[in-house]
Amino acid sequence: MTHRVTTALCFTPDRSFFAPAVRAIASLVEQGDADAFDIFLFCEESDVEPGYDDLDPALKRRIRLTTLDFATLDAGLAPKGRFSRAVFRRLFLDRLLPESYARYVAIDSDMLIARPGLARLTEFDLAGYAFAAAYDMIFLMDHRGGPLAREFQGYRRALGLELDTPYFNAGLMTIDRAAWRKAGYAEEAAARLRCEPQRFPFMEQDALNSLVRGEFAPLSPRYNFMGDFFLTGLEAEIAPIVLHFVNQPKPWHYETWRGEGRFARAYADWFAKGPFPDWRPAARPALGRKPKPTPLRRRFAASLGAFLGSRRFVDV
Repeated sequence: MTHRVTTALCFTPDRSFFAPAVRAIASLVEQGDADAFDIFLFCEESDVEPGYDDLDPALKRRIRLTTLDFATLDAGLAPKGRFSRAVFRRLFLDRLLPESYARYVAIDSDMLIARPGLARLTEFDLAGYAFAAAYDMIFLMDHRGGPLAREFQGYRRALGLELDTPYFNAGLMTIDRAAWRKAGYAEEAAARLRCEPQRFPFMEQDALNSLVRGEFAPLSPRYNFMGDFFLTGLEAEIAPIVLHFVNQPKPWHYETWRGEGRFARAYADWFAKGPFPDWRPAARPALGRKPKPTPLRRRFAASLGAFLGSRRFVDV
């Protein structure tokens, strides 16, 4: 009998993201791709949202919840701003997972799986790199221009990156465990964060980018459709598999959410039926309006689309 080789899919939420992580897992199960993964949820005991024990048993069976004290792993790593200690946890997944997993996917809790296709992360060739990840808007915003693009350019230079060096988003990374360990990325990123935390406003993502310097396998935005992508009108063309709500407020912040109502509804409708009473909406969110295709957004979309069309991605 042949043993089924699986990839670990790993969430690492704190208390404020535990329920959205469960919602993200449910969205994967809804697409039918979950069998390609063993799904892990690593957190501390105090992070577990009340009501988890009452989760639908069929969904709960898919989740390998592991609670532990991260203090011995993240000692000396200081959170700041809107980031909690949980942002460092993805650095330590190679130490936490059973050794049987040669590949694993670290995934943020503020994501939804929108259509089938996530299972491809278990299959494609990483082309000799230790991990694959998608470009971040900190890199792609150059195509929009303006003050924010110039700010991000200065930001990347401060990390020691040339302007043409790709900067990735760490929200979803497909990792070759042996290559990751050999490169020592986790240890070196943690060391940089301990020594010069002020250099890295986006915490472990910045530290890794300063270390990797563009040497990663690029994923297409289908696997991390984030931020200003939602304002470009490129959703139909790109057909994203993973939606990533990187900005504040989040779509489960029903009263303050500024994006399209369909995303708030994706959370509200699920939480309304789920076991987490504090996450239920007072009323079903209105659909609201779609972003207007302003001239600036059209130019941004055209430039961004042309750039993406010229790049080679490991999943395409």
